[in-house]
Parts: sequence; C-alpha cells; structure tokens
Amino acid sequence: MAQNDISAKNIFDDNAGLQYRVAPSATTIKAGEPVARALGGIVVTPAATNFPIVGTTYMAGIAITNSTNTASSTGIVTVVPVDVKQIWLANTSGTAFTQTTYNAQVGKRVYLTLTGSTYTISTTVGDTSTSGLVIAPLDVVANPGKVAFRVRAAASDLA
Repeated sequence: MAQNDISAKNIFDDNAGLQYRVAPSATTIKAGEPVARALGGIVVTPAATNFPIVGTTYMAGIAITNSTNTASSTGIVTVVPVDVKQIWLANTSGTAFTQTTYNAQVGKRVYLTLTGSTYTISTTVGDTSTSGLVIAPLDVVANPGKVAFRVRAAASDLA
C-alpha cells in the first residue's frame, strides 16, 4: 500500500494520535492510510477496499506513523482517531471536477476504494446508506484531484 494516501485538511489540537497494536502480518500500515478495528477489538489492521461500511467494517482512524509489525511479531502504529469534526483529503478515482460538479457531490455517503496500493474515493458511486464517509465541501481549484470527507460516527470503531 502507499504512504500518505489520505491527509488532514484540518486537525484539532485535542485529536492527538493513539497507539494501537498491530497483529503479526507481512502487510504493514503506512502513515496516511486508513486503519480498521473490529468493535471491541484489541488490534488494528490495514483497511480493505470498500471501507468503511456501517454495521460491517469500522474505522479506527488514519495512521500517522508506519506500523512496526513484521510477519512474525506484533507491532505498534499511531493513529489519529475518528472524529466527526475532522475533515480528510483523499484522491478521487472519478473524473476531474468543476466546482459546480463537486458541490453536487457534497453530502453524499461514500467509501474508500483500494486499487493496487492506493486508497481513493469514487465520486461516481451513488449515495448509499451504509457507506461510512460523507463528502465535505472543498475548493477544487486549490485541491485538484482531491475529495474532502468526514467519517460518520456510525462507521467509527467506537460505534
């Protein structure tokens, strides 16, 4: 997977990173990638594609460090936890936007797609009630190829 797929548009002082354990795995979590955790779980994992889905897969947050796990040992990763106030930026897998086109997407519920090693948000997928992200307003001239989003509370690992 790729480092820095997702970045913070705004970050709050009270939203410092939390450390989580990562189970032994050949796959590590890179800074800037979404992190999954089962409800009540004690370890986190890299997010799969079509993530998060309300009632199925839950987001712990976005990694701000690379995880230290190996194929044979548990590791640690620092994660900015889900906060509904937090706005994140991700690349779009859809077509380029005019501001008017982007504004028509604001408020739609979507999810992250993992293609190869890159997380993106598809803006061509329709609004679905189980998608765990919501598209937020954004100046597309200042942020070309990006989509701003928030994580829904129901998609949080604390849901």
